Amino acid sequence: MTSPNFEHLKAHILPLSVAKIFEAARQEWELVAVEISDEWDNCPCGQEIKEHCYIRNRHNGNTTYVGNVCINRFIQIDTGNLFDGLKRIAQDDSANANIDLIEHAYRMGYLYNEKEYHFLLQTVRKRILSQAQLNWKRKINRRILAQTIVQRRTKR
Repeated sequence: MTSPNFEHLKAHILPLSVAKIFEAARQEWELVAVEISDEWDNCPCGQEIKEHCYIRNRHNGNTTYVGNVCINRFIQIDTGNLFDGLKRIAQDDSANANIDLIEHAYRMGYLYNEKEYHFLLQTVRKRILSQAQLNWKRKINRRILAQTIVQRRTKR
């Protein structure tokens, strides 16, 4: 992993980290929010991105963002299909969130209780829901969207 993009990412992450070796420094970071933008921006590695992953250093509280590829490949935080699930419910608030989005929402505290978490897991593949279930799913999905950063924004 010695590409120019990787070197740019290291140069960005290391000063924000406690550790001075990238292999150790990347272990200090956790995913705290995601964003899908309509505008192009640049990841610290230099790539153009629309999918931002906001991360916070557990040791010193520093925050930054990286692109979806860097979060997975270099920082080694798995976002799996999180962005696909987020896009799905952003387009249709009655759509089923995928498991990666449900797990992310649960970890981040976007779901109010275990009942909501289990409801989403139980209905993840269901196509036909009662009106009450559909209303509840929409309510939960709207909350996930509101608490997850999904917005139009201007370039930084």
